[in-house]
Amino acid sequence: METLKILVIDDDPMTCSLLETVLGMENFQTVSTSHIKNEDVLALLNQENPQLIILDYHLGGEETIADVKVIRADETWHTLPILMTSGIDYKQKCLDAGANGFVLKPFDWREIVDHVVKIRNDIIQQEV
Repeated sequence: METLKILVIDDDPMTCSLLETVLGMENFQTVSTSHIKNEDVLALLNQENPQLIILDYHLGGEETIADVKVIRADETWHTLPILMTSGIDYKQKCLDAGANGFVLKPFDWREIVDHVVKIRNDIIQQEV
């Protein structure tokens, strides 16, 4: 695996930009969006073909837990690693829905990178 492609979905453009910058400095390929409707998540995954998604718990006024369940039910994307974020501690709710991890905002950037590195290493181990 050359590099991990990460799709960042957060309704705050500043958060998207900061995540792209931090992850880019760690040599991860990133693409982000801050303008998406919940029902468009699978189409975006098909378009971008990421190996990891960082998904904010709220997009606008909607929760994204339903999106996690849709991703987990999809034949193509059911194993896609999902790292969720929020300013409210929804960790257990996210993990119960099928997310692989959760990071509370405001971010400790090292924690985000550590999660991504662990997921990358898990993917590499599965390929061996």
